[in-house]
Amino acid sequence: MPVDVHVTVTVDHGGWLAVPDPDPGPRWWQRIRWGYNIALAVLSLSLAGPWGVVLASIRDEESLAGAWVLALVPLVVLGFLDNARRIEALHSDPDLWAPKWRAALVRFLLWAAVLGTALTLPLTTLVYALTGVKPA
Repeated sequence: MPVDVHVTVTVDHGGWLAVPDPDPGPRWWQRIRWGYNIALAVLSLSLAGPWGVVLASIRDEESLAGAWVLALVPLVVLGFLDNARRIEALHSDPDLWAPKWRAALVRFLLWAAVLGTALTLPLTTLVYALTGVKPA
């Protein structure tokens, strides 16, 4: 005699046994440490000036595209390192100072590269693009 068995399973994701969703935490714009970033940006101006001079000399002697390449490659590398060092400092032991100092140093260099590039290249690029005039 054949046995005919039917099983019905109902899965309910709600109810009193359901695990509540974790708190998502603050959004990224709420986690920005304004004082830390402003202080590093102001301090990095001492290094952004010489970086701007290097970019300006490349722009004037070689080409504007060469200056942009020279500016963007360190920005990409420093952006990646900044992210890696920030995560390293976040997950390190709170008593260790070296990961925090490394993260601050890379953020300082990133601010210097950003400000040096922003103060040197965009306005010249805009003038070249709008007027077509290049310096002799």
